[in-house]
Amino acid sequence: MNMLKFSMRLFRRSNGIWYSEINRGTWRSLKTKDEREARSRFKLIQREALLGKLILLDKIPSKTVEDFCEEYLSWAEKNRAWGTYERAKLSLDKFMQAVEKRRQLTSITMRDMETHIDYCRQRKNKPSTINIEIRTIKAAFSVAAAWNYLKENPLRGFKQIKYHKDPPRFLSIPQIEKTFEVIGDNKRYRLIFALYIYTGARRREINNLTWADIKNEFIILKGKGYKTRMVPICSKLREILNEYDRGVGRIIGVSGEQMARQIKFYLKKAGYDHIRPHDLRHTFASQLVMAGVDLRTVQELLGHGSFNTTLVYAHLSQKHLQEAVDKLPY
Repeated sequence: MNMLKFSMRLFRRSNGIWYSEINRGTWRSLKTKDEREARSRFKLIQREALLGKLILLDKIPSKTVEDFCEEYLSWAEKNRAWGTYERAKLSLDKFMQAVEKRRQLTSITMRDMETHIDYCRQRKNKPSTINIEIRTIKAAFSVAAAWNYLKENPLRGFKQIKYHKDPPRFLSIPQIEKTFEVIGDNKRYRLIFALYIYTGARRREINNLTWADIKNEFIILKGKGYKTRMVPICSKLREILNEYDRGVGRIIGVSGEQMARQIKFYLKKAGYDHIRPHDLRHTFASQLVMAGVDLRTVQELLGHGSFNTTLVYAHLSQKHLQEAVDKLPY
């Protein structure tokens, strides 16, 4: 095989790993982040090519499921939000347990996703959790296709599982007042509880809040995928914020896990052990809808990317519309 019949180059990806490109679009990982080692291995590949011993010049590079997942997670850790990376790691680790991780990446089919779903069901995972994993794994395989490890995403078009969704759980106004009573003089958790129910923030959004995010009229929440949104500060939340002297850095000085555990403790103590901390986000949305706020506004306040996600609260709106019509005097 003549060297003049193809071109070669050495390059490094954003994950720090070095690659050789053989002809346009055919890559081979050199499996090192060390430049000197990469150049040495690249010279060996050039020598193989010169001697006509290099294989897979016109084929998609060989890559196992395990090798790709390792490379993808290394890339995601640097290029995706931390929560997205954590979810990808959990999902891909389980996927490698469900299917043979030493298989070639090119051998993966939709049937393997079915195998993964069966594995998740054996572990008693909720349907909503399984659907998150389906989306996460499909996204990873889209990246594999973009990196030319696959001609196309073999999982593209795979549908999420359908299941009956229960209406969101939320606290009534008397229950909110009771929980505040139980929290009592604990300033930190009174503020955390208030941030949940008066902004609809997610746990991570509350935990990452800094004093710089608290403006005169609104709070800046840093949501999923580096998205930010502004939520106005209501009078009751302002009263609680005014108990604090503004500082610098993070407002909540505990981990997200510790924060959630303590909020669960207070909810249970108040008699609402069926309510999860995330249901306090539902409380914010549900109370808005029942007060007559339109769903589009609720979508914006919650930071939902899709209006379909917000439609889970539609039945509350319909109920109050019916109550309004029933008040007609004729």
